[in-house]
Amino acid sequence: MPLLENIRPEPNPPLTIERVETARAMYVEGFTVARICSHGLMSLGTLYACLDGTPFGPDGPRFEPIPRRRNVLGQRTRPLRADPASLRNRLIRTAERQVREIELRLSLPDRPAPERERDIRMLGMTVKSLRELSRLEAAAFAPGEDAPGRTPDFVPGRDTFPQEFAELRRKLLEKLDAVMAEREAEETGRGESQA
Repeated sequence: MPLLENIRPEPNPPLTIERVETARAMYVEGFTVARICSHGLMSLGTLYACLDGTPFGPDGPRFEPIPRRRNVLGQRTRPLRADPASLRNRLIRTAERQVREIELRLSLPDRPAPERERDIRMLGMTVKSLRELSRLEAAAFAPGEDAPGRTPDFVPGRDTFPQEFAELRRKLLEKLDAVMAEREAEETGRGESQA
């Protein structure tokens, strides 16, 4: 038995000045936002309009604005860590996200054959890149003299990368150049076939 046929939520009643004042007083006293909305029968947007002093719109009665308990707007994100292990993890997450996007595109029916072929090639290159990234061990970046795979010129905190990253970067650049060359060849082939 579907729930929607038996239980339907009632819409919130029209806003009154008493409910606005109660909600504002509860907010000042430190009640949670969810409890205020539940008690005052109002949505979150309506509550924040009450706190901003304009619950009835620009033409209705106005109240003194109440400052928010915490400001979530304009907060800066934490800067990314520059160590090689963090970079490796970000590259792996990016490659995994790209694989998911390609898989979603490949699952769509009625895609043109050239686009499917391009996605399959990109998926293969991304999988190879992901395989190479997974080979890099986190121990290679750990400070310590006897860490396996540690290059002697790597000093934690300095902006130099281990030899493996330089090699990985070179391979990724080669793959990107190959993709761009294929794309240019496809475009020139289309242009010649249309002419």
